[in-house]
Amino acid sequence: MAAAALTDILLARADAAPDSVAYETLGPGGEIQALSYAQVAARATALAQQLAGGGGEPVLLAYPAGLDYAVAVFAGFLAGRPVIPAYPPGASSADGARLDGIVADARPAVVIAPEHHPGLAVPTTLAVPGAEADPTSWGRPGTATGPDVAIIQYTSGSTGRPRGVLVRHDSLAANTAAIAEVFGLNADSRGLTWLPPFHDMGLVGGLLTPVAAGIPVRILAPGDFLKAPLWWLRQITETRATASGGPNFAYELCVRRVHHPDQLAGLDLSRWQVAFNGGETVRAHTLARFAQTFAPAGFRPEAFLPCYGLAEATLIVSAGHWSGHIDDRDPAVSCGTPVTGQRVALVESERLMPTDGEGEIWVAGPHVTDGYLSGDSSELFGELDGTRYLRTGDLGRLRDGELVPTGRAKDVIVFRGVNYHAADVEAAALEAAGRTGRTAAAFLLESGPDPVPVLVLEVRGQPDEAFAAHIRAAVLAHTGLRLGLVALARPRAVPRTSSGKVRRSACRDAFAAGTFDGAVCSGDAGVTGASPARGGAAAGPAGDRARDAATAELTALIDGITAGVCDISECRPDDTFADRGMDSVRAAEAVAVLENSIGLTVPLEALLSTATPRQVADALVAGWAAAGVAPSHVIERVLTAATSTEGG
Repeated sequence: MAAAALTDILLARADAAPDSVAYETLGPGGEIQALSYAQVAARATALAQQLAGGGGEPVLLAYPAGLDYAVAVFAGFLAGRPVIPAYPPGASSADGARLDGIVADARPAVVIAPEHHPGLAVPTTLAVPGAEADPTSWGRPGTATGPDVAIIQYTSGSTGRPRGVLVRHDSLAANTAAIAEVFGLNADSRGLTWLPPFHDMGLVGGLLTPVAAGIPVRILAPGDFLKAPLWWLRQITETRATASGGPNFAYELCVRRVHHPDQLAGLDLSRWQVAFNGGETVRAHTLARFAQTFAPAGFRPEAFLPCYGLAEATLIVSAGHWSGHIDDRDPAVSCGTPVTGQRVALVESERLMPTDGEGEIWVAGPHVTDGYLSGDSSELFGELDGTRYLRTGDLGRLRDGELVPTGRAKDVIVFRGVNYHAADVEAAALEAAGRTGRTAAAFLLESGPDPVPVLVLEVRGQPDEAFAAHIRAAVLAHTGLRLGLVALARPRAVPRTSSGKVRRSACRDAFAAGTFDGAVCSGDAGVTGASPARGGAAAGPAGDRARDAATAELTALIDGITAGVCDISECRPDDTFADRGMDSVRAAEAVAVLENSIGLTVPLEALLSTATPRQVADALVAGWAAAGVAPSHVIERVLTAATSTEGG
């Protein structure tokens, strides 16, 4: 029996339980802002009336995570127009380039955004209606006729060639119903999400499945989680949430932030029944460390629900609760059995593998999408016994009837829940290398406790560590991937096929075997050479000695914090953060440390939108001064923090 469309479910809930809470957020002052099913339906209907008559053309969604995001998605559905989940243009060059790529590929005529963005090549901007729309009725606009496509989901990854997956309404309905079933969601369940809603897990799992299941969900800003991961767990405690989760790195961050048992005071995770883990490789030792760390707060290991999925299958393919068992001889984690409606086959050379063999994971069923908006999608699909299957590009095997993903068949680097195409990483490195570079191979090294993104680059001449650091910074700036290590190798060192194609897996194996030990490297162990990228920021406005002094003291503190979170020996005032290996996750960690040290609010954007510690300090001192915090007070806070750090 086909699952009901999400628009039908929303309108039915608005009719049957108009005052029941669908979504809520926590305001900056701790106040709860909520939308009932009736309010979501009314606001979505009002916006859908503005979108109706667009001929089924897609609409771009460029709101930050929050209540309006959910309203905008349902507005597109009601108007019969595919929604492109995206995000507001930000300070990151990688995000901006990727957003431009999405616009160029999909060519939306309308963007739903809180404000007009002149640099965004979309002619019409509409905003989500506010409380003025609440008293209106709800339903589909009379002119709303559109295609079967509900979402054009651009796969997470680097900026070079974004690809939009065409997700139909029936696939979306089937997948959200399957998630609700495997999660065991019922009238007593409650959700909580911090996942970015422009990714498939955040949108389908975080925002749409709760409506399908009829449960309330609290939405946290993704930046708030990165800045303070334990805040996620405190919100689970406060809301008594039963279902919440994220990629493997989210659980690792929580464990890393616990330095003393006192930090667990007040946490109660005993009602957390579904701690799903998906979006990247699920690691048994991460599950074990998290379970052990938070056992005093009532967390139960069996709450873990490892999942496997991908946007091309709408979202989830398989899931199952963790057994708690770790076999060092076979550390790969089971991701359970296929959810309702999905069929999984393991295939090698177009033939079905035996039950104990490893093969490419193929998926069939109503959850499988039709492919991409543009480009050739034929390579996505294969046929077995007359049935059309999605070729996932992932390797796996079966263990006691459960799916165990074991690696990537395609050359995609999955790191901290985001997919990066190896070719795009290599292209960014070769562009930065100029005439010096020859060939590059990017891959994920998983031989240690944590995965490490690595790039091996063939170069001419005698490049030094500074050049390797320059390549590392360029890749971070252009793709958003923070490479754990860049190795500069001699020409013809990277393995290739007879036709000249780079053999990335062979290069990874050679690297792990020590073949490139003699290469010049730049990585997390520290960069000894001077970085070629320098800023020249001034210390502060001339004549304002107090502000200059505050900026100088704060800069020194930021230097130390940056060195600490990036695992490097030194960071200087005008070193660029990209050179020192600062990505968004480490930036959030640095912001949290700084904020806790000085007791003043530090926006995450302060590190994401500036290039050097000195520039950050200058911007923060200016911002605090505008808010009435005197430079002398800043100096006092910084000196107190420095003294307490030295004493501890």
